[in-house]
Order: sequence, then C-alpha cells, then structure tokens
Amino acid sequence: MEYAQLNKTPSSPQEIPTSTEERMRNMRATMEQYMTTASERARDAAAYADRTVHQNPWTAVGVGFGVGMVFGALVTLLASRSSPHGMMDQF
Repeated sequence: MEYAQLNKTPSSPQEIPTSTEERMRNMRATMEQYMTTASERARDAAAYADRTVHQNPWTAVGVGFGVGMVFGALVTLLASRSSPHGMMDQF
C-alpha cells in the first residue's frame, strides 16, 4: 500500500478523528496494513532466495563459504589485537 493512501488527509470535518479511542483504532489499522505489507515482502524475498539456492546450489555454498571466511578473519583480527581491555571494550 502506498504511503499516500495510508496517510490520506481528511476531506471533511466529519472525517477528523475526535476521540483518542478513534485515533488509536486508526493507528492500529495503519500498523496492521504496514505489518501485512512487510510480511508479504519478507515472504516474497524468502521464496526468491529459496528458488535461487535451488537453482544454483554450488554458488550458494561458495557465497556462504566466502562470507564465513571474511567473518572469521575479522573475528581473528579483533581477537588478536593486544589490548589491556577485553574484546568487547573495543566496540
């Protein structure tokens, strides 16, 4: 759903929320629309990733291996630094 559609401005005084309860209902409806959209996008992204991995399994293995090597190298570099404090103090 487009942002403009979710946050339309009232066209008449009768459409302006008058109570806190009504504002909360409107806010809840807007949040439910956002959550529905986010869930649909996440589901689509997961389906795309699943299809891609099934079509190219060795590429996926190579990418996973490469990411693991880079992450391991970064952890090793951080752990090997000589510091009087612990590793978490560097963050």
